[in-house]
Amino acid sequence: MKSRRTIILIVAVIVGAIAAFGLLNYVRNVEGSVYDDAAPSQVWLVREDVPKGTPIAEAMAAGMIVEGEIPGSFRPATAVVDPQSELAGLVAVADLPANSPVVQGHFASPTSVSSSVTDRLEQKGMVTMTMSVSQVRGVAYLVEPGDFVNILGVDVLDPSGGAPVTADFDSEEGETSAATSPDQLAFTSSDIDGSTIYDNVARYIYQRAEVLAVDKGLAPDLGETADPAQATEARNSGLITLAVPPEVVQVLLSVGENAFYLSLVPPSYEPKPLPPVDYDEVIYPGEDANRLTPYGPGDSTDAVSQDGETK
Repeated sequence: MKSRRTIILIVAVIVGAIAAFGLLNYVRNVEGSVYDDAAPSQVWLVREDVPKGTPIAEAMAAGMIVEGEIPGSFRPATAVVDPQSELAGLVAVADLPANSPVVQGHFASPTSVSSSVTDRLEQKGMVTMTMSVSQVRGVAYLVEPGDFVNILGVDVLDPSGGAPVTADFDSEEGETSAATSPDQLAFTSSDIDGSTIYDNVARYIYQRAEVLAVDKGLAPDLGETADPAQATEARNSGLITLAVPPEVVQVLLSVGENAFYLSLVPPSYEPKPLPPVDYDEVIYPGEDANRLTPYGPGDSTDAVSQDGETK
């Protein structure tokens, strides 16, 4: 009987030892996993709040962004490794809170960081000019914030009462001859007699003016998406606000918004002086061998490809 108890005791000790060994290995594995996740990882941290629009170079020079360590498990996959090279020339897209790691997307190009209307104007030294145009005169309400437009005047007034003349205009150089003064070029449709083919006078007032807003809609800020309902409402509005120098407002108001006609142009459009129309003409361009199409004397397909891109 005594030997039997001894055997049972020995078996119990062995089982206990095995269980203890298994528990020890389990605890060690858990601790190893925890320590691996807690291992420090080098990141760039916001030491103090960085205001929106702050250049990365300025933030680093002021000590707002410093190198530090955080547990590896908390290191973002998009963490910035070298801000001086990865974020060179960029600015903060929003207010960055202290103690947060710097990640891709926290900084962007200054031209794409939107702010208040007055901030946008101040950056470029501009003021606003708002006009109301109809669908016909306002590009069928296809104009959106950030677009560029040419501004023409139709039936513009002529305070001097000058008569229509044929300007000696060099279209290649974009300059009128010395003999043609601005006063000579000032005329209206009232000066057009029955011998011409034209009924209205249209003149370029300004080119490539930037559209700041349509109705009350500005271009969405970084991280925001435009509300489809507001976008549709804006496209159906003829209320357009331009960002222009102060003296331009005076010129446009002197012309009068009832004369405005807008022409949408691409961002790559390069302004150049455009001559007034020769109102002494007696034939239309389509009747002239040198001006058969809007693109020149050749067929229109020579100027525009089938996918709509200009050749």
